[in-house]
Amino acid sequence: MRAFLLIFLLFPCSLYALWPVSWEFNDERWFLGPLVTYQSKEDETHVVFRPFLSSYDSDDGGVYRYLYPLGKVSQERSYLIPIYSSRRSDKASDMAFTLLFYGTSEKGDYFGFFPFFGKMYNRFRKDELGFVAWPLFSYTESEGATKTNIAWPFFSFYRGTEEGFKVWPLYGTRDRPGVRNQQFALWPFVYWGEKSLDTEEPVDSFYFIPFYMKSTSRNKVWYSVLWPFFQYARNMDKEKWTILWPIFSSTSGEEAKGFSLFPLFTQEEKGKDRRLSILWPVYRESEWYVNDQRFLRKSFLVINRYIEDDTGVFYNFWPVFEFEEKKNDAVFLFPSILPFRDRGLTRIFKPLITLYEYRKKGSKTMSNFLYGLYTHEEDGENWKMRFAFLLELRKDAGGTGFELLSGLFGINSQQVKILFIPFKRNEQP
Repeated sequence: MRAFLLIFLLFPCSLYALWPVSWEFNDERWFLGPLVTYQSKEDETHVVFRPFLSSYDSDDGGVYRYLYPLGKVSQERSYLIPIYSSRRSDKASDMAFTLLFYGTSEKGDYFGFFPFFGKMYNRFRKDELGFVAWPLFSYTESEGATKTNIAWPFFSFYRGTEEGFKVWPLYGTRDRPGVRNQQFALWPFVYWGEKSLDTEEPVDSFYFIPFYMKSTSRNKVWYSVLWPFFQYARNMDKEKWTILWPIFSSTSGEEAKGFSLFPLFTQEEKGKDRRLSILWPVYRESEWYVNDQRFLRKSFLVINRYIEDDTGVFYNFWPVFEFEEKKNDAVFLFPSILPFRDRGLTRIFKPLITLYEYRKKGSKTMSNFLYGLYTHEEDGENWKMRFAFLLELRKDAGGTGFELLSGLFGINSQQVKILFIPFKRNEQP
């Protein structure tokens, strides 16, 4: 440590590549081993502080992440779960500090202090909602209907475009004329009603759980007797029988077919989409299409996965390794302690627990072992190899050269370094 301090005081520029204080890899500057990375390229800046699990990215409009995944600051949304949250747009904004909240919307400003009093506009898929001494009194408005709750969830009343009331769990009725009507008794055991009355396929339902349940429409039927012992479903494309769900099922039809003897074997097909499992959860496989885009996912013992989707290919063998490929880029990591495909985990957590990594960016390949103890980068005929602060070898357009002890002594086709001081070669006095 004293030697590092002496070098820093005499030749601070030498710390540019004095591992593990400072080193380079993957077009980034690394500090204190894997703890801090910095990259500035064109108009983009990326910084990661791994002791604090935080990051900053200027290309996303200036996004800060801290205590990942709990905290984030951006122009559109900021939060620190569960303490603070805010959202901003051209037409509305809202902010909340634990139980205190306030915001603006096209309908006006609002605020509140839960559970004492409060009002909100255009939140939680409701046009308006409010409360006083919740759960004693609250209300919601949506699509012209107002629901008033007294001692929620026990008493409710509907008015406006809907009519009805609820005395939970004894009885309740709710009716939107021409659209739907529903009733229940001794919730959740008895329910009956109709929905989608304003469409060409209205649905009629009756549930007496678990003895008998049905849901029927013009093109679809579903019945259940003594659930989960027996179920039957049919639509225009397929017919499905289920006995002792989820143990046995059989599906047949022009567009769909399948068979399941769970957990031993399950196979389902619908058009080009298919799903397969053997000794669930030992092996599972699914393939599906969105337009002409193919998606494939395989998993072995849940954690080990192989994925093909619109972002590329990813597979991992936990806890040994993981590999990801996107167009001309590829990444290999060893070990794979966190087998999750998440950008935040990959940038903030994984460098702390990765002993070896291999990366490919176009024609450039890079290797990193033990947090920069050994690095190797190669791009065409150019390459660079570094072993900690002891030795660096490189070949580029200027020729071949080397450095010892981060520049204590070095030589290449253009200069010689002695005690970290560069001298041009072949220079006339």
